[in-house]
Amino acid sequence: MEYPLVWVLILVLLNFTTDVSGQVVVPSMNPLAVGSNVTLNLVPQSPINIGTWSYETTIIVLFYPNGSSVSKSYQGRVSFNRSSSELSISSLQLNDSGLYTVQGMEPVLYAVVTLSVREPISNVTLRANATDLVELNDTAMFTCSISSGTSLSYRWLNGSSEVIASDRVWLGGGNSTLTIVSVTRYDEGPFRCEVINGISNGTSQPIGLNVRYGPSNLTMMVVPEMTIGHTAYKTGSDITLSCSAQSKPAESYKWGFNGTFLNEQSPQLSLQNIRENQTGSYACLAHNNVTLQVASMTTMIKIVEPISAVSLNRDGKPPILDQSFTLRCEVTGPVNYIIWLMNGQLISLNNRTFFSTDNNTMVINPIQFSDNGEYLCEAFNAVSNLTSIAYNHVVNFGPERPAITSPDIAMRGHIVTFNCSASSQPPSQFSWFFNGSQMAAGSVYETGPLTLANHGEYTCVAFNNITGRNSTVSKMLTIIVPVTMAMVKVMGSQLIADYMFAMTCETTGTIYSIHWMRNGWPLYADNRRDISMDNNTLTFNSVQNSDNGDYQCSAYNPLSNMTSPEYRLIVNYGPERPVIMSPDIAMTGHIVTFKCSASSQPPSQFSWFFNGSQVATGSEFEMGPLTLANHGEYNCVAFNNITGRNNTVSKIFTIIVPVTTSTVKVIGAQPIADYMFTLTCETSGTIYSIQWMRNGWPLYASNRTDFSMDNNTLIFNSIQHSDNGDYQCSASNPFSNMTSPYYKLIVNYGPEMPIITGPALGETGHSVTLNCSASSQPLSQFSWFFNGSQVATGSKYDTGPLTLASHGEYTCVAFNNITVRNSTVSKMLTVVATVTMTMVKVIGAQPILNERFSLTCGTSGTVYSIQWMRNGWPLFASNRTDFSMNNNTLTFNSVQHSDKGDYQCSASNPFSNMTSPYYKMIINYGPEMPIITGPALGETGHSVTFNCSASSQPLSQFSWFFNGSQVATGSKYDTGPLTLASHGEYTCVAFN
Repeated sequence: MEYPLVWVLILVLLNFTTDVSGQVVVPSMNPLAVGSNVTLNLVPQSPINIGTWSYETTIIVLFYPNGSSVSKSYQGRVSFNRSSSELSISSLQLNDSGLYTVQGMEPVLYAVVTLSVREPISNVTLRANATDLVELNDTAMFTCSISSGTSLSYRWLNGSSEVIASDRVWLGGGNSTLTIVSVTRYDEGPFRCEVINGISNGTSQPIGLNVRYGPSNLTMMVVPEMTIGHTAYKTGSDITLSCSAQSKPAESYKWGFNGTFLNEQSPQLSLQNIRENQTGSYACLAHNNVTLQVASMTTMIKIVEPISAVSLNRDGKPPILDQSFTLRCEVTGPVNYIIWLMNGQLISLNNRTFFSTDNNTMVINPIQFSDNGEYLCEAFNAVSNLTSIAYNHVVNFGPERPAITSPDIAMRGHIVTFNCSASSQPPSQFSWFFNGSQMAAGSVYETGPLTLANHGEYTCVAFNNITGRNSTVSKMLTIIVPVTMAMVKVMGSQLIADYMFAMTCETTGTIYSIHWMRNGWPLYADNRRDISMDNNTLTFNSVQNSDNGDYQCSAYNPLSNMTSPEYRLIVNYGPERPVIMSPDIAMTGHIVTFKCSASSQPPSQFSWFFNGSQVATGSEFEMGPLTLANHGEYNCVAFNNITGRNNTVSKIFTIIVPVTTSTVKVIGAQPIADYMFTLTCETSGTIYSIQWMRNGWPLYASNRTDFSMDNNTLIFNSIQHSDNGDYQCSASNPFSNMTSPYYKLIVNYGPEMPIITGPALGETGHSVTLNCSASSQPLSQFSWFFNGSQVATGSKYDTGPLTLASHGEYTCVAFNNITVRNSTVSKMLTVVATVTMTMVKVIGAQPILNERFSLTCGTSGTVYSIQWMRNGWPLFASNRTDFSMNNNTLTFNSVQHSDKGDYQCSASNPFSNMTSPYYKMIINYGPEMPIITGPALGETGHSVTFNCSASSQPLSQFSWFFNGSQVATGSKYDTGPLTLASHGEYTCVAFN
């Protein structure tokens, strides 16, 4: 088709666009079936004013403002949505597969997608070269075919599992053929092929293989199995041998015995009532008559007579400790080996235990107690084992040294029993002796009622009639009299603290020891108490009231004891230092009670003295109502009429007046920052302490704050406005306190350094307002000065319409009439004139290619900066372009064609700017090498026209020369009718 000329030119430009838009084409479906429809969507959506949709190199749609054109070959099956730029194609064919491109010029974009149109799959068929195969010998080959379909991929299945290529499994023909080399029994299938092309799929009917194999995995089983520990079968047993193998078709069997085939071809061989001559090698052979393979297995069967009897007998005399002893094991039947057991544990050879060569005799030498126990022998052969009846082995010994159990001490009149025992096998016989004379026989001897004559040595003799040995032991018996009395007795007069005091313990009976107790706890000698050698006497070197208590003595012998009744010890002492219980301080008008107490036995009598004069008796003394005259020293005297001692204590009693007033007062001038300032606390009443507070919180001394010794005065060494607040003083004594009303402290200070707020720049004709502020108490007064002259008062100053004469330094002076201080700050105001004119001007000659050329920016007004532009874009210095220091001049070191364009300069200050009109720079150049167009041959009588052209700005003037002589001017030269004299060189000269 034909498109308007302007759009064809645009299309040519589009083909060279390399911008990346970041958009993609998304088809409604891909791949697609023949005859289906597709929509190509631009994502994200974007309307395109000028552009194309193309297939490979063919344009499908050309679209432009207010219209679009569809290629004739696509008309009727293509639609284009202008708002979303999507393209829809219907009735797709195989030749519609390929690259689709959307390309835009306005806006610039480029995106592609590849479509695949495919024919649906039909009639998938599977064929096999053969299905009856022999394992490991044959190869299976399958071929998968279809009636129709394109862009195919194949997938093979063995049952439900996918077939994967390996060294034995090959895929060929684009995966359409499957070859299995050396088939196995696991390759029987069923096999299917599945064909897919993205729009459709199909699966063939299954084919199964019949793979013959075996015999393999031949096994033989013997029933019954031999029991654990046996390696043969008993004579008279029945045995069945069974064979099985994996085989297809089923295998056939033969049986052999010691290399000779038996008349048995079933999988089982039965042996009845076996004898020893049937011991030998049995073989099973399996055969497959299709695969022609044979498998065999052999087993050894051994048949043995069982053991019928085992007995265990002793050789010689019974076992005696440290002597030799022999046991013999007698067996009926064939024996492989014999083992010996003691108490169920296997006996092994050691340095005391020996066995004969055939293990039927065991000798223990010498025999020990550890050899006691139950002995067995057990005989074994390949089919049986039998154990003897147990032999209970007991070692005869002793007697060892006897032991007598009886008391060492006995009480007169009591009966004592002696028991004698000795380790011995068999048990020993016993005899008793007293001081060398035999008294009795048997292990037990009883004395009868004891007297002091029964005191002495008792001997026991033990005898063993098997070993022929005896052993003797002796024991001493002591006779004692029981304790019948114990009593504490006091020696000397009444007990008085710090004096010596003694007690004695009177007893009757045999006394082994005496113990003293106080309040039920044992007493021992210390630095104040001594106990006599026989513990009979307890002496206090210096008795104390801490020794009070109930004392007892206890007398002992090994068979009796007696404890005395309690003796109560009470020590007379004191009086110790008395204690007065009363307040130390009291308020006038109150009543006070004094109480005096002192530790003393018996209790003390008390007397009271005030400032040296007796005022009362008894432990309590009441006084009041109190006046300041009651202030002074009070004494309590305690007296004990038994010890004849007294003791005194004193106490100072203080009377105070309640606090009734508390006020904060100022000392000196008003508080001014950085100066000393003092507050005092005026009070009435007895004052113990004064506490200062600020805003309810306690105040403490610091590097700026001091207190007088009595805290009465608060001094600020250098007061600051941070000390502002509500101040109070609180006066107190132990019974009363009072806090002053608030004193509000406001510190006068400043003015501190003022601050001027307002612009630093002003424009002529406009007003500027300056504000001055300063931290100060009280508030400051303000004055304004301009270049040293006062111009106004007050915190605000308005300049009025500015002129260039308003440029200068503005000063604010702040003054505090209380602190009599002032503070000054200055601010510079810069006044700028409005930019009113900018113009690009040429300096020197016109611009000529490769020569230096300069432009200047003419301005009026205050100019802070100048910016140069070409064709509306900012210009910057380069290797060919320079700017003057103030950017006023633009210089081209070597002007080029590429420098042509519309130049502007823009002048600005903080309040105004102005951009110049365009200066159109056209580069003058040339003429470059002229070109003559016209024939190189001419015929006499005919005219020839020559045209001369040369690239030049401005356009060149032309002159023509023939053989060195000028013949014409202008770009065209007509020779007129040619003659032979017209032959020669024609020269065109171009001049700028």
